[in-house]
Amino acid sequence: MRLYLIVIIILPFLTKAQNNYLDFGTSNTLDIVTWNLEWFPKNGNITIDSLKSIIEKIDADVYAFQEIDNIGSFNILKNQLLGYSGLVKNTSNLNLAFLYKNLITIDSSYSILDDYDYVFAGRTPFVLEINYNGMNLNIFNNHFKCCGDGTLNLGDSSDEENRRLQAMNYLKNYIDNNNYSNAIVLGDLNDLIEDNIYDNIFISVINDSLNWKIVDDHIPNQITSNWSFPNWPSHLDHIILSKSLLPLVNDQQLDVKTIRVDNYFQNFYQYDNTISDHLPVGLRLNINPTNLNEIKDSKETNIEFFNLNGQKIKTIKKGNLMIRKSDRKSEKIILIKK
Repeated sequence: MRLYLIVIIILPFLTKAQNNYLDFGTSNTLDIVTWNLEWFPKNGNITIDSLKSIIEKIDADVYAFQEIDNIGSFNILKNQLLGYSGLVKNTSNLNLAFLYKNLITIDSSYSILDDYDYVFAGRTPFVLEINYNGMNLNIFNNHFKCCGDGTLNLGDSSDEENRRLQAMNYLKNYIDNNNYSNAIVLGDLNDLIEDNIYDNIFISVINDSLNWKIVDDHIPNQITSNWSFPNWPSHLDHIILSKSLLPLVNDQQLDVKTIRVDNYFQNFYQYDNTISDHLPVGLRLNINPTNLNEIKDSKETNIEFFNLNGQKIKTIKKGNLMIRKSDRKSEKIILIKK
């Protein structure tokens, strides 16, 4: 009598219900994801193959990655993804990278604040300038210094929290002083936005609420499994928008969220062993330009014009505008570019 060994292979990709955890990108929004890939590729070709399937299912337009250890492996991943291109900032063994759909118009990419390499832990910001539906946006990819004791020591230049504070301040000042009107700051910022004001590295952003908004600030109030770094647990991966972009976020709870990729696997530990100890955080922006003449010809009588700072204007000039249209029953805001 022969004995047969039956081997059952359990794939990380399971049921349709689990696939739904990855639903994020839509055909009528600009979808951006920040994701620390932890020494990519963490598990060699298994990581590359798994990540390829996940990226295709998330279906975002732009991915901002941190911790690309092997650029050759990143290029393999990029080349396996139909309709995508990518860029890597080759500065250290933990590189920043962008992956984006070919339908996205890339205006330029570059590094900034290289004179402050120390406070950025050798990973100065990587910028991608894009155009989507006639709107220019600037995406700042970051990976701040890790670790620390949770207490900000302003008298110690080597203090991890102090280095992150300086990095945040340098970055904000750079953006403010160079007139980036549609700025998206994101990445593994390695600190808590809910810290008290004395230890909070984001205090300059929090205090400038007229111009900036941390749009993932609701996530720390959710269950810990929705945090981007569940192992600690803590929420360390953030998205900060200039106020001009806030009208394009329809519902912050739905349009800014941690994408539960771990639920696509048997459990978080399998995800951690295959991909990363961080979960991705996604942003959806509703950018749908509308022809100005069509709006002028509309039968709706209550039409008001605003600039992207939310200020009501009477004279329409070239540039990005918001139009508030009201039929007394409902109201919607449309972004246009004349």
